[in-house]
Amino acid sequence: MASERDPAAGRVRLDPEEMNRRLRGDVGEIEALGRTGARVDVGLGDATVPGQVRALAGRVGFESPVEAAAVSIRRISELPAAERGDGAPFRPYHDAAGRTVAEGELAAHTTDAGTRRLVFRREAPVAAGITVTLEAAVRVAADGSVWLDSFGWPDSDVPIYVFGGTREGYLAEAIAELRAEQPFDQVMLLVFATGLGFPEGGDEARRAELAGLVGERRGRLAGYVSQAESYAAAARAGAFGACLYRSALEVLFEGYLGSAALSLVDQEEMDDIDEELREALQEGDPLPPRAIPPGTPAHHWWWALAAEL
Repeated sequence: MASERDPAAGRVRLDPEEMNRRLRGDVGEIEALGRTGARVDVGLGDATVPGQVRALAGRVGFESPVEAAAVSIRRISELPAAERGDGAPFRPYHDAAGRTVAEGELAAHTTDAGTRRLVFRREAPVAAGITVTLEAAVRVAADGSVWLDSFGWPDSDVPIYVFGGTREGYLAEAIAELRAEQPFDQVMLLVFATGLGFPEGGDEARRAELAGLVGERRGRLAGYVSQAESYAAAARAGAFGACLYRSALEVLFEGYLGSAALSLVDQEEMDDIDEELREALQEGDPLPPRAIPPGTPAHHWWWALAAEL
């Protein structure tokens, strides 16, 4: 059998043979990208290293193909939908990382015991009035070998999403993207944006329209809640995703679904997420304050807890 159901967890569990088969397939796709390492000439001087790395951006990848596969799957949703591609995440994720190294701003260049660390940042459009900052950290060893250490949302104290639109614009785009069956997490980012300090009231018909469209996509909402739970469980290693997803759900519940949320979402699951957040956010590294989007409602307590405000 390829899989079996875990009675305790209530979900399907893959057997080891199937897991190994999938892992081999993922690693094969990573190796086919040709990002098996690059090398610069450190003897040309420290100032030349960033330019050399940029020129090799299409070849720079993670040192471990297993890590490359896992990170691609886990972090692809941090990219704008337009950069994610339509199939497996491996190529679009690495292409976006390469674009960030080649075109992004050099935000840091440090050396420690002969190993250089370069950080490149790029702003990418997400939707009308929204951009995201993507950050690629590159390691250059003393022998000149170049490897990608991380890529996705920044770890430093910089704004991750910048919101420059209007509530009406965000709401209209969220409705349009729902109708076009665009990625649900991007729809929810737009929903979150409608709750960023705008005056209350107005546009009840549009609010009802969005609520109805979400109600017709119960499975996609359930998947988003499940992802919020995963982010909460991993919040000790990074709080931003956990806080963002939880806030988007809160805006959806308070601003659009109201009591209908009780028939669409398991309240116990939401309670579990909040309980996990209360524990994990106090134990992990503090969230940089500038990562908190301006206008985030004050009663979204998870942000303050994460940033130790």
